[in-house]
Amino acid sequence: MIKGMAVDGVIPSSIPNLAGFVASTVGRVGVVHRSDAVICVRSPIPVANGAVNGAFVLESDVPPSESIAEAVVFFGEVGSPFVAWVPEEDDALASAAQQAGGVLEPDLSPDMWIDRPIAVTSSFEMRVASDADGFAAVARVCEEAYGLDGMAWLMEHHEMLDAPGVTWAAAWDGDEPVGAGCAFFDGDTGGIYYIATPSGSARRGVAGTVTSWLTNLLLDQGARSVVLQATAAGYPVYQRLGFDTRGRLKHYRFE
Repeated sequence: MIKGMAVDGVIPSSIPNLAGFVASTVGRVGVVHRSDAVICVRSPIPVANGAVNGAFVLESDVPPSESIAEAVVFFGEVGSPFVAWVPEEDDALASAAQQAGGVLEPDLSPDMWIDRPIAVTSSFEMRVASDADGFAAVARVCEEAYGLDGMAWLMEHHEMLDAPGVTWAAAWDGDEPVGAGCAFFDGDTGGIYYIATPSGSARRGVAGTVTSWLTNLLLDQGARSVVLQATAAGYPVYQRLGFDTRGRLKHYRFE
């Protein structure tokens, strides 16, 4: 189990939870490499870039250059592209990624967290995806919202419905799913992922409803804090809900 940082006076990093989530979902039918310094997850499905495959360096006494080298060797065995996630303030790790051939992506992901429940007032009905049909609805919403052809198939192929520690849910407006997302509980920390709102459901409070519901679910399950990595579009929503920003995460792409 990967545990997040203690909440007592310390703002939690989302990287340990993110690593656990990718290992639980993509790693179900993929390959997971774990050591004291790094967790690497590789999908068996060839992709055009490394967005599905990730390397996550953990806090340890191992020098950053050795951690990155370990990831390069793992993914290099099959020539698979991957992305290494690096906190913006970690200059040593960023330098190691660059020296190993990583290319810094222009986007940065705000690293956000909250440790209190969020009031939810919404006309949408939240439903947990408990079977294949329910998960198929979630996956279709994600594919439409993210505009990635084949995303639903990829989620189903990776058997993400049965990923340990993950709860998938959709917001429904009558008979129509209008938004989706999932919660991952691991140790003291919960994480929120795959928040998806198709364009036809935008500006209706769907993302806020889904995020609030998942946050409260994780806190009820025993999480001491809930973390997420925000997109540019989602950042204002999470701010309004009360999420604080710890820092930002860089993405170094290795081809």
